[in-house]
Amino acid sequence: MKNFKGHFLSIVFLALIAYMVAPKVINMVQGPAPLPTMFAHNYNIERATIQSETTGKPILILVTADWCPPCQALKKGALSDPKVTDWVNANMIPVYLEDGADQDQIRLLPVRSYPTTIVLKDGQILGQFTGNKSASAFLSRIKDSVSSL
Repeated sequence: MKNFKGHFLSIVFLALIAYMVAPKVINMVQGPAPLPTMFAHNYNIERATIQSETTGKPILILVTADWCPPCQALKKGALSDPKVTDWVNANMIPVYLEDGADQDQIRLLPVRSYPTTIVLKDGQILGQFTGNKSASAFLSRIKDSVSSL
């Protein structure tokens, strides 16, 4: 009986480790998702701030990492949805910040996990949320963030 318990616990432990590691391994094999088209203008925070002051539009900042499975799912899902892309392009100034490449800008923001989405206007955070969301949930969250404007 002792031997069975030991084997059972080992199997459960290995299954738990595999469950935690598998998404990262799959992500490494598949590579990062392509950059969503809404970020094609390659705004950084400084350029976006100037554009926001000129247009009156709030800034949408996505902070992400190539190694992050939820980030890749968000880019392939909600951020590639035409309804989200069209609404963001019409109403916001989108900024894409990648862990590693944009670390100096990320350090200036209250980012604790990836992906983090921040909505800014006039230097004030109007909304912030983390994690992968469906297209409708993502759009709802950003619309709620700017509803008081």
